[in-house]
Amino acid sequence: MCGVAGYARLTAPYAIDADLLTRMHHKQAHRGPDGSGLWISPTAGIGLSHRRLSILDTSDAGLQPMTNADQSVVVCFNGEIYNHVALRAELESYGYVYRSNCDTETIVYAYQQWGIDCLQKFDGMFALIIFDARRNELYLIRDRIGIKPLYFSTMGGMLSFASEIKALWSLPWMTTTINPHAVSHYLTFLVPPAPLTLYQDIYKLPAGHYLKLDAQRSISFKQWYSVLALVPAHNDLYVLSESACIAQIRSLMHESVGKRMIADVPVGAFLSGGLDSSLIVALMSQQIDRVKTFTVSFGTGERDERHWARRVADYCKTEHHEIMLDEQQAFTIFQKMVQLQDEPIGDCVAIPIYAIAQAAKQAGVTVMLTGEGADELFCGYEMYAKYLAWQPLWQQSQRYIPAVARRSAARLVGAYQHELPARKALLHMWAAGNELFWSGATVFYDSWKQEFMNTHFHDPDPVVAALLPGMRQTHESHDYVEYLRRRMVQRNPQASMLTHMMYRELQHRLPELLLTRLDKMTMASSIEGRVPFLDPKLVAYALTIPQELQLKNGVTKYLLKKASEGILPTEIIYRQKIGFAAPVTRWFKKGSYFKPFFEQMVHDTHNPWAELLNFKAIDALRRANEKECVDFGYQLWVLQNLMATGARS
Repeated sequence: MCGVAGYARLTAPYAIDADLLTRMHHKQAHRGPDGSGLWISPTAGIGLSHRRLSILDTSDAGLQPMTNADQSVVVCFNGEIYNHVALRAELESYGYVYRSNCDTETIVYAYQQWGIDCLQKFDGMFALIIFDARRNELYLIRDRIGIKPLYFSTMGGMLSFASEIKALWSLPWMTTTINPHAVSHYLTFLVPPAPLTLYQDIYKLPAGHYLKLDAQRSISFKQWYSVLALVPAHNDLYVLSESACIAQIRSLMHESVGKRMIADVPVGAFLSGGLDSSLIVALMSQQIDRVKTFTVSFGTGERDERHWARRVADYCKTEHHEIMLDEQQAFTIFQKMVQLQDEPIGDCVAIPIYAIAQAAKQAGVTVMLTGEGADELFCGYEMYAKYLAWQPLWQQSQRYIPAVARRSAARLVGAYQHELPARKALLHMWAAGNELFWSGATVFYDSWKQEFMNTHFHDPDPVVAALLPGMRQTHESHDYVEYLRRRMVQRNPQASMLTHMMYRELQHRLPELLLTRLDKMTMASSIEGRVPFLDPKLVAYALTIPQELQLKNGVTKYLLKKASEGILPTEIIYRQKIGFAAPVTRWFKKGSYFKPFFEQMVHDTHNPWAELLNFKAIDALRRANEKECVDFGYQLWVLQNLMATGARS
């Protein structure tokens, strides 16, 4: 795991400044404390910068950027290629001679052998830069699922790129103008959908895509991997038995966990005590003794899962570590988060992830396995079950009740929902004929967030148009939901509601929120996070499982629970789901740190967000949250993350 950065001049002259590249990798030093390197081509006008976190082959033979013998192929790589041993054997049979044991060298020779089609052979997670000197072509590549982030910009007549936005800010031609459309989408989804970031003309490459800079200095994009293509085109292909599903899930999980334990450094695991992390730890414990496990707690209460984590740790005989956080410690981490994330990620779970990553590093662990993706692939949230139950009524009522009658009903009922603005927003969505499910993390729907934003419009963004062709570019987040809905309908007009939901989660919430959150918080401690549930084979298989098996008899995560039988104790498998979170409700109602901090920001007459946000409405929401009968904690958290980021703007 590492940090990549660099820039390419789009016009002559092509001089590259080594000092700028050095500044870029200094900004990402936390991503790679074990080494750094630069590579510059004055003739091509390209410079690459790298920070190294040694995972495979910790010797200097693994330093990057890495080239082949004649320097016709240059690679700058962040991630892991899990099948590099098999690929190495194949490449050696073609005559390639290795000088290291690291997976980066396999990427170099794989590109030399197969060109850009080598991506189809890689099983792993990566943000990858490849320069082909013979063709004078540069590629920026993001992995299939979007586990590793990659940012880019074309400001100043340059193509600039990095693992983190802060590295781009080292370049004198970069600016930090806020993008109002991105802010609007952030308020809805907790993070803007790719390719948008909070900042105008700074983008994140979507999962499964690459950017190509050709010899004529033209930029193009290609989707080299599509989650949508994994969805069966017709529902009659769903011919799966329950027993076959259970056996296949168990087999794929064994394989996935096994390959993610390959490392030349210590490997540990997050352990909340829930099914997902517990299954990973149990499978790890079948392969090595005394797995180091880590859990975090904010104290006693109904969300305290320490008892369950200890139960799993005892069962699996792990070396278990518990981290306790109070509000003051959480607030200290929050203040660091603002700088670490660059743009706001409105998810409070970033705080406990950072705390666990810090504890793991202190315990000598460099690689951590985590449970992201299990709920999204196997219908693990209770809210998913609720959406699936309500969807038929939602659709039928929209079909048979005229739009004018729906609008009238929404106005009439909405007039009595002053203290329930989320419910009022749902009424507006229903009246407008919108989709019911937008994302597993939706805070402000379109009609509600209008209260908090001073509307700004700008011309359509050509990069967004190139990467999301046909999507309306407005401040309304439903445009993005509708874009994804249309794509699924084109693929399979009879796709189940759950398939639509899984696709939306895989397309946006997982890569841009959950996985980016994991990357930023673990890499801040020089820890590599690996996600066994998001192995491409497992993702592909989960998308073929019919809804009736995913949610059988109303049981969420039905198949994964069945697949865990015999591996975990029954009480762990079938206990009530609590969920990994932080106590934001308590912090914003009675907190000694977050509550006054929010009040201070709202009443700051010099707040840089004054032009874009309606502070009277935000303060009204804060005051409404004082009432015992309402809870706007998560809404306040999302707004706080945004306003705290204002120092960069």
